[in-house]
Amino acid sequence: MPITGVTNATGPVIGQPERDYSEISDIDFMTLLVAQIQNQDPMSPMDNAEFTSQLTQFSMLDDLESMSSKLDDSIMVGQSINNTAMLALVGKDVTVAGDAAWVEAGEASESMVASDGPGTATVKVLDEAGNVVATYTTDVDAGLSDISWDGRTDDGETAPDGRYTLDVSVENQGVPVGFTTLMTGHVESLRYENNAGVVTVDDQEYYVSDIYKIS
Repeated sequence: MPITGVTNATGPVIGQPERDYSEISDIDFMTLLVAQIQNQDPMSPMDNAEFTSQLTQFSMLDDLESMSSKLDDSIMVGQSINNTAMLALVGKDVTVAGDAAWVEAGEASESMVASDGPGTATVKVLDEAGNVVATYTTDVDAGLSDISWDGRTDDGETAPDGRYTLDVSVENQGVPVGFTTLMTGHVESLRYENNAGVVTVDDQEYYVSDIYKIS
C-alpha cells in the first residue's frame, strides 16, 4: 500500500482560530533572522552593523506592540471615566441649540445667541398657541450673548408657567447677521452612541459635544 509522504502543514491547528498572516509575530521575526544567518554566504558574512540593526528593529517592534496595547487600555479606561462622568448631566440644565424658553414660578429660562458678529437682536416670544405675548430688542456681540426674556408679557404681566418659543432675528444697521439661537433646558435622559454621549433636552437629542454650557 503506498504511503503518502509527510509534509509541512500550514493550515490552522484543529480547535484553534485561524491565524492572520497579514501580521508578523516576534517568533516570525526571529525565525527569519536565524534563517538569514544560517543561509548567509560564508565568503561574505553578514556585517555586524547590519545584524545589530536588525536586532534593534526587533526590539523596537516588541516595544511598539507593548505601547499599542497599553494605549488601547488607557483609551478604554478614559472612555469609561468619561461615560461615568456624563451620567451626572441627567437632571442638570444645559445650553444647546434651540428656540424654546420655559417659565417656572414666574421665572424665564436663560436664552442666548451665538452670533457671527455684533448687532441688535429682535426677539418675539410666542406661547404654545403661536400668539406673540412679548417683543423686545437687545444688543449682541460676536460670539455668545444673553438674550433672556424677563418672563413678562407686553402688558407688564407675569407670563403663566409653561413652554414658549423665541422667534429671533439679528441685524447690524439693517444687514442680517448670522446666528444660532440657544436655549437652556433640563437634561431628561442620557444614552451612548458609538461611545459618544447623547442627551435629550426638550424631547430632542444632542451630542454632549453640542452643549455650549452646563448650568
